[in-house]
Amino acid sequence: MAKDMERSELNLMLSIVRKYYELGMNQEQIAEEEFISKSSVCRLIKKAQKNGLVKFQINYPIESIRTLEKEFHEMFELDKVFITPAYTQDADIRLQDTCRTVAGDLCKIIKADDIVGVSWGTTMEQIANITMNMQNAKKCSKVVLMNGSLAGDIGSTKSSQIVEQFSQCFNAQGFLLPVPLVVDNCRIAEAIQMDSHVKYVLDMARNAQLSVVSIGAVSYQSVLRTRSAYTKAEYDEIVALGAVGDIAGRCFDINGKEVGKHVMDRLIGLKLNELNKKKVRIGVAVGNHKVNAIIGALRGGLINRFYTDEVTAQEVIRIFKNMQREGTK
Repeated sequence: MAKDMERSELNLMLSIVRKYYELGMNQEQIAEEEFISKSSVCRLIKKAQKNGLVKFQINYPIESIRTLEKEFHEMFELDKVFITPAYTQDADIRLQDTCRTVAGDLCKIIKADDIVGVSWGTTMEQIANITMNMQNAKKCSKVVLMNGSLAGDIGSTKSSQIVEQFSQCFNAQGFLLPVPLVVDNCRIAEAIQMDSHVKYVLDMARNAQLSVVSIGAVSYQSVLRTRSAYTKAEYDEIVALGAVGDIAGRCFDINGKEVGKHVMDRLIGLKLNELNKKKVRIGVAVGNHKVNAIIGALRGGLINRFYTDEVTAQEVIRIFKNMQREGTK
């Protein structure tokens, strides 16, 4: 009986929200037609929203903040910078807007014979999700993961989902790098990378003309530390050596130079100097906690097409100007 009641309420809820949102009926009209009170209509609409039966998407145009872009071009050597306006202080919405811009540009610049290298992470997952939902006529030949994943945990990186969604969107072949990001020592890393199957994917990643990565901040709350890619002692050492950010798991300092060589040698995936050779190097980052990481990535030329939001961009400019005044190297 309980299940019957649940099904009955669900059917009523669906009928109400379709009439309200799709047919444009008001609550009073729906109440009269369904033989219930107007307050019951209002309650069921709110319940439908709470239970995910109704979702809202605001398709407002996103125009870049040109004045901030100009300052970025004066400070860093970039082929393109796109700064989305901050309509809200909410970091999640600002990230979503920025990822939507990246997805839109990817659908414009990708060519049929391109190999696209991607990293993993929350930002990359958002870009892949948004790209999947966009109307896209562009195609590329291959999408390849450029670095290993965190062993034993697919939830934290979404590696396979990211590659699969990009591949479907661009009608491309998808290639995973089915190995851990970090192994116990450099000898194991060398041996794994010499395996023919792994080498095949890594060589493909090296040949990618275009890369899409998120810029991570060095933090004890980062997925690299919370998922035990590095021990606390290793992370302490990396921090002590001046690491401010990471791309595809590889840590770098404020000048974009890789730090912690004996730890980085245990990583499986493209090195920063290999990423640096790509013609199109798309980087995405949102949040004031990533400011130093952004500065390091841009100073080191690890990125030549950068996407962020207005709030983050203003903080990058402020911090970088302070560094210039103080002569920070």
